[in-house]
Amino acid sequence: MLRRSLLAAALFSPAVQAQVAYPSRSARLLVGSGAGGASDIVARILAEAMDATFPRGLVIDNRPGAGATIAASTVARAAPDGYTLLLSSASMLAINPVLMRQIPFDAANDFTHITMLSEFPFVIVVHPSVPATTLLELGAWARAQPEPLIYGSPNPGSEHHLGMEQLAERLGFRTQHIGFRGGGPATTALLGRQILVGSVGLPPLVPQLREGRLRALAVSTSARSPLVPEVPTIAEAGIEGLSLAVWQGLAGPRGMPAEIVQFLAAAFAEALAKPDVIRKLAAQGLRPRPMPPAEFDAFMAAQRESWGRAARAANIVIE
Repeated sequence: MLRRSLLAAALFSPAVQAQVAYPSRSARLLVGSGAGGASDIVARILAEAMDATFPRGLVIDNRPGAGATIAASTVARAAPDGYTLLLSSASMLAINPVLMRQIPFDAANDFTHITMLSEFPFVIVVHPSVPATTLLELGAWARAQPEPLIYGSPNPGSEHHLGMEQLAERLGFRTQHIGFRGGGPATTALLGRQILVGSVGLPPLVPQLREGRLRALAVSTSARSPLVPEVPTIAEAGIEGLSLAVWQGLAGPRGMPAEIVQFLAAAFAEALAKPDVIRKLAAQGLRPRPMPPAEFDAFMAAQRESWGRAARAANIVIE
């Protein structure tokens, strides 16, 4: 029997009519990055909060590599029964399909989009040895270097990657990108001075910024993050017209039954409304943002259009 609370039923309509023995076993949530990054953090917070929904467990399955296409292609090939789910993102399903020469799935047709989960800013961050305390100073320093600026981001083709390329174009400096397998490894590389500049999601950076081990120059969203309120937005830092949130969503294989899609959307929305979940996400700079399946499906179509246009304009090719 489908189990939902009155809150979940109120959030998403029409009500599920069918009597379905779901979930009757554990489910997998595939994450296209390694442990410690924003996507992994969101996945683990929600998995813990959904013990009642998945009494046999919602198992986190990290599948980093290949621009998160390993995780996405695994879900695309899975049975559409609600037991193999994907923590989706714009980079995975809107950007990489444009940037990559070959991709093992059809981003527009191989997935069922269930709900958005959360969003957060990425941060332009530097090692303290970099003599720049603002974005404009970073641009001036980078332009003065004889070689392109080496910087890192979580995964080639991520919003962080494409956003930094747009920023570099505005500031007039050349770049050389290094893609890591998630925000955690990118942050570790910054701390170890393997790279001096990064475009990284806020969650893995929070403790490093608070301890002064790294320096944030700007957040990517149109509003400052309450977690680091002293850090200006890109617009406040002098670059108008760039506001880029990073989000996580929930997807499954094409052809999932509508009643399971509605059940999952309602169950995850209910989890995201729990005070403990809100607090844990906020501590990492994340904001809950659930939406019904139809709205999320339309949102994904718009994301493929807008990010696809930006990806083509950047003229980047990922082998």
